[in-house]
Amino acid sequence: MRTALNKAAKEGITAEWCTYADAPFAITDQIRSISSEWVADKGLPEMGFTLGGLEELTGDGVRCLLAIDADRTVHGVTSWLPVYSDGAVIGYTLDFMRRRANGFRGTMEFLIASAALELKNEGARFLSLSGAPLARLDRGERPRLLQRVLDVTGQVMEPVYGFRSLFAFKAKFQPVYRPMYMACPDAAALPRIANAVSRAYLPHVTPRQGFRLAARMLGRS
Repeated sequence: MRTALNKAAKEGITAEWCTYADAPFAITDQIRSISSEWVADKGLPEMGFTLGGLEELTGDGVRCLLAIDADRTVHGVTSWLPVYSDGAVIGYTLDFMRRRANGFRGTMEFLIASAALELKNEGARFLSLSGAPLARLDRGERPRLLQRVLDVTGQVMEPVYGFRSLFAFKAKFQPVYRPMYMACPDAAALPRIANAVSRAYLPHVTPRQGFRLAARMLGRS
C-alpha cells in the first residue's frame, strides 16, 4: 500500500472525493467510459447483487474517491456506502471499483489506502471492504451442503468474474474477516436457492449472453 501511495505521488496522481450526482460532466463521462470498458471486456452484464454498478453511485450518502492526474484524467474510481447507527454515519463500505485499462498501475491499492487514511481522520470507526461474492476464507471446517452448492457456483463463474481473485486482492489489506450466513428451511430448497443466486447476480443476462457465459465457463473448466 505504501508503494502505491508513493508511486502515485511521484506521478502526480491524487485522491479526490466527489459525489456522482454533483460531479462535472467531464468527470462523470470518464467514469461511465471506464465502467463501459470494464463491462465490454467481459461481454456480459454487470453483477446485480453485492457488487455496485453505475446506478448505485447516485444513492444517498454515497461518496466516490477518484484517482486523478494533473490533466484531470480519471485513472480509477471507488465508491463508499455510508453505514449508519442511530442516524449517524459511523463507517463506510467499499462498493463500486473500476480502473482505466491503460491507467496508473496500483490504482485500486492507492484509492483504498487513501480512503482508509482519510476516513480515519474524519472519525470513521471502521472501513469495510465488503464481501467477495461466492468466495470465502477456508477456516478448515467441513462445508455443509448449501456451502458446497455455493462453492460450485462460484467455481463455475470464476473464469468470467474472478470472485476468488477479488477475494485475494482484498486480502492484501489484512482485513478482519466476518462471515456472512444464508439460512434455508431444508435441503430440498437448495436447487431453488442456487438458481435464485445465479439470477440475483445476473438479472439482466440475455439468452445470447447466457450462451456466451456457458461457452466461456466450459472453455476454461
